[in-house]
Amino acid sequence: MKSVRRPTVKLVLRKSKQRANGEAPVYLRITANRKSRFTATGVYVAPKLWNATKEQIRSSHEIAPALNERLRALRIEAETAALEAISAEQVKEVIAGTGGSLTDYFQRFIDQLEAGGQLWERKKYTTTRNKLTDCLGASLAWDELDRAALVRFERYLREVCENNPNTTRKELSRLGRVVKQAVRDGLVRPDQDPFLIYEKPKGNKPERRKLSLEEIETLRRAVLPEDSWLARARDAFCFAFYAGGMRFGDLASLKVENIFDGRVAYRMMKTGTPVSVPLPPPAQAIAERYAATAKERDGFLFPFLKAGEDADPVRHRRRINSQNVQANKNLKKAAEIAGVDSEGLSFHVARHSFADYARQKSGDLYAVSKTLGHTSLQVTQQYLRSFDNDAVDKLAANLWDK
Repeated sequence: MKSVRRPTVKLVLRKSKQRANGEAPVYLRITANRKSRFTATGVYVAPKLWNATKEQIRSSHEIAPALNERLRALRIEAETAALEAISAEQVKEVIAGTGGSLTDYFQRFIDQLEAGGQLWERKKYTTTRNKLTDCLGASLAWDELDRAALVRFERYLREVCENNPNTTRKELSRLGRVVKQAVRDGLVRPDQDPFLIYEKPKGNKPERRKLSLEEIETLRRAVLPEDSWLARARDAFCFAFYAGGMRFGDLASLKVENIFDGRVAYRMMKTGTPVSVPLPPPAQAIAERYAATAKERDGFLFPFLKAGEDADPVRHRRRINSQNVQANKNLKKAAEIAGVDSEGLSFHVARHSFADYARQKSGDLYAVSKTLGHTSLQVTQQYLRSFDNDAVDKLAANLWDK
């Protein structure tokens, strides 16, 4: 019977990760089945002071006894774990613990997003984590995320994933947010944050498509087949514009009870921010028309979701995504019939269009920010918190009261 070979452990100096001061990190190399895994020890030493044969720091180092004792303890821990493990990965998991791995912490960060109902954010951060592990390895220690690793990850995003500059910057920004949270949690020292010595690539200024108020009105008044998906997409788009630039997910999830006293009130799915916006007459007319048949849809104002599809958060988000794709296609067809340029047209254009129109019409950036549900202008928000509704009401009056 063939005996099982247990993982072997060796202390090695990784000169490829040498710091600017000339010191390189000491790692535990765990090998099993011809596969090796590395885990950081947190010890750095100049290459000339490392004895590769004895796997220890030379006595000429000023605190060699203390550092060697630390390395010896870590090696004993790894070799003890190797007695029960059959793979290098298992040994690494034992000695890293749940808090010692960046990969594990990243997953807990994602789990917290899901627990908080931020499913869209969870999806984006999961994508970032997957790209990171594809590039740097499935089990990544905190010490392995240095400036060189960030440069390598940036190159991977651009060349392998073929991400544009804006997407590359966003992926790196999400990773940076995870690192900063780890610093706040005490898992990473502030001076160990690699983003302090790394500059994220600059993004390109996006070209946002928007419609003028005249184009919105042309689209709203266009004659379309009654009760068709073209008309429904057009009506929902116009409502999103007049309701302060609603996102499609919020629009699709809107129920009749969210409309009252001539306004729409809801909580944004993306940020959890509560929003309450007065509705001008065109939006009220659209809401009244669709409210008449809302009972058939379990109270959903617009016919994008079916009864019960908001019960499961994951299914809810998937359904919204699929409906958004189809609604965008119908919106483009409706715009072509109306004689409005359909190039780049999507439901999110309603948000861009409202923001631009509101800014030009009112000049009140704070009110525009509140209507859109943004969380910027933090100081202004805190100072004028009691005036939030008044600011939104005044903005609406300026926009629609003729």
